[in-house]
Amino acid sequence: MEDSPEELREYWTPERIEQALANPMDSPAKASASAPRAAELEGTGSSTVVSADAVPPASKAARTSSTLAATSVSRSVRVTDTTAWPNSAVGKLLFRTADGVDRMCSAASITSTTRNAIWTAAHCLHSGRNEDDFNTSFIFLPAYDNGWYPGFWFAARVIVPADWAQNQDVYDADMGALVLQPNSSYGNLQDYVGAFGYTFGNADHSNAHSFGYPANGYNRPDSDFAGAEYQMYCSGSTVDAANWNPLDDRLRMNCDMGGGASGGPMVIGVGAGNIQIIGANSHRNVDSAGNWADNYLFSSEHSANAAAVIDLVNS
Repeated sequence: MEDSPEELREYWTPERIEQALANPMDSPAKASASAPRAAELEGTGSSTVVSADAVPPASKAARTSSTLAATSVSRSVRVTDTTAWPNSAVGKLLFRTADGVDRMCSAASITSTTRNAIWTAAHCLHSGRNEDDFNTSFIFLPAYDNGWYPGFWFAARVIVPADWAQNQDVYDADMGALVLQPNSSYGNLQDYVGAFGYTFGNADHSNAHSFGYPANGYNRPDSDFAGAEYQMYCSGSTVDAANWNPLDDRLRMNCDMGGGASGGPMVIGVGAGNIQIIGANSHRNVDSAGNWADNYLFSSEHSANAAAVIDLVNS
């Protein structure tokens, strides 16, 4: 990244932080679920499977949350303690868009050799309009809760798939990563808040969770979400978005989280001690008027492109 820590500290005044926090990123437009995909996308890494284990916080004082529901929760509920593992690994990502607007997404710490990496949606990192339209001035606020967070982690490198930068491909490529700089007070992000592992490949999962900071939701008043001030989650199963279409391997989950939850992780292993990212909150179905059509929350397929991104993070 071009911004130095000094430049980022100067840029992110309290007023700009407040503006970004109040301006959650919307999901990108999605083609109709019935539209066939281009033939050249067939077989793009469907056999790719890469994985790594989660890394809990290194601090001996770190606590583990036991409050997340193990049963299906499609109407998102608030996380009551963001400082406890695994909630501590999820946070808010603030940035300036390519067209100069301060905005917010969700993201999560992901295990890496850098010990300073987060996973999010590509539309939180890049416009998808042309290869040079990267967002800038990224800062990550882990464990954010109603204005509280331990500090900033500034970005050093941003990575998105070429399929996103060139084609805004929400089916295969709406995911990406930031490699961050160690915090001057707290050190490496992975050591301080922990990091989710990952398992990237085509599979349906039971007992999955989706985390994020939504500002609104399907068939709910915005007041339920307090302006995206709280970390929230859904739980249930992820399924193939279109079993009838072999070219559509997106993950689909019943979850009502809307704007602001973009980039938040879909994970498995909560309660089992090894939380692994399987997807990233990407988009929802909309009707002809642009309104959400159902309670489905989608992630792009996390296979070849996801494997390539995490490989670049670790290189």
